[in-house]
Parts: sequence; C-alpha cells; structure tokens
Amino acid sequence: MLIKNSTSQTTTSQSTTGVVFDIQKFSVNDGPGVRTAVFMKGCQMKCVWCHNPESLSAQKQLAFNADKCVGCRRCEQVCPNGVHSFDNDGHHKVDFDACQTCGQCVDACMQDALKIYGKEMTVEQVYSEVIKDKVYFDKSGGGITLSGGEALKQFDFCLALAKMCKANGVHVCIETNGASKTEHYRAIAPYVDLFLFDYKATGDDLIKHLQE
Repeated sequence: MLIKNSTSQTTTSQSTTGVVFDIQKFSVNDGPGVRTAVFMKGCQMKCVWCHNPESLSAQKQLAFNADKCVGCRRCEQVCPNGVHSFDNDGHHKVDFDACQTCGQCVDACMQDALKIYGKEMTVEQVYSEVIKDKVYFDKSGGGITLSGGEALKQFDFCLALAKMCKANGVHVCIETNGASKTEHYRAIAPYVDLFLFDYKATGDDLIKHLQE
C-alpha cells in the first residue's frame, strides 16, 4: 500500500471541523461498553508499532493498492492533475505530490485500488452519526471514544464534540498518547469521563529509539 500526504489545506474553521479517517461503530476495545470510536487524523509520534499509520499525517491522503489495480486507466482519464500514468509495460505510476485529494479517481476505480484517507467533517456531522447508537450506549454503559492518531492534535474540534456529547448524556472517552499540551488536558477534562493513556516505554532514549 502506497500512501502520501495531500497538499490541499483545510479552509474552514478548525473549531467546527476536523479531519476524520474512520468512524467505527460497535467498538468493544476502546473503553467500557459498546462504543462508537471516532478516529482523527494527525499524531506527533511515529511509533514503530503504530496500528493506524494512515492517521499520522493531519492532512487527507491518497492511497494506492497496486495488488488490486487491473490497469483499466479510468483514474488516468478523470484525474485533473495528472496524478496517474502508465508506462509501456502497463505499470501504474502515481504522482502523490500532484494529488489534491479531489477523489475523482477513487470514484472511477472499479477495483477499490484507490482510497482517500481523511474526510473533513463538522462537529454536528460526527455527532449525528454517534447519537444514532445512543440506545446501545445506554444499555451497555458505552459511549463515544475519540482516538487517532492523537485525537488532541485536533483539540478545538475534540473539545467542541466532547461538550456536545456530554450535554446530551453520552459517555466520553479519549485515547491519548499523553504528549499533548497540559492546558489541553485540563480544558477538556470536565467533558471527559475516561482517559485511556497509551503507555509507550520507559526512558527518553528508548522512546526516541522507538520513533521512526
């Protein structure tokens, strides 16, 4: 799987929008009860064991799975930026640096060889997905889990979402690497029921060694 950062920039207010790469429903490994996990883009660490490498960049990203490509060249035909090309042997080449993550190639690909990781969503859009599962939260003691990446890299968005959830009786959990600003933890703590800290390693030298 090849993946590269997008050069496009978010133009809307960070306080009302965030870049989400997945919303996982019926999660049972991200806090108590049945939960809806919201995975945010962006992380200040690069752990060698990272389970979500597509979350490391805060930007939307194009990914290409060569094993699924059949060389139909539909992506090449629709891309406005010349991202996709094919050599004389029919090998698919991708110029990730030219990609603006418009998604036209993803829509055109019939084999799911192309994907955009990351979607700009408002607090209201995410909440509207989360609240659909409130009956399961209430019966199981579950709720929403903000994860990533590192959720608090998009602090303003997470704070607004946590406030909205708490105001509507949804249990809030945050999975964090503990490396965000102290003032961010203090500010969001009144709206969080549980922090799950991902302990990395003991000792500055070892931690640095385990970062890519």
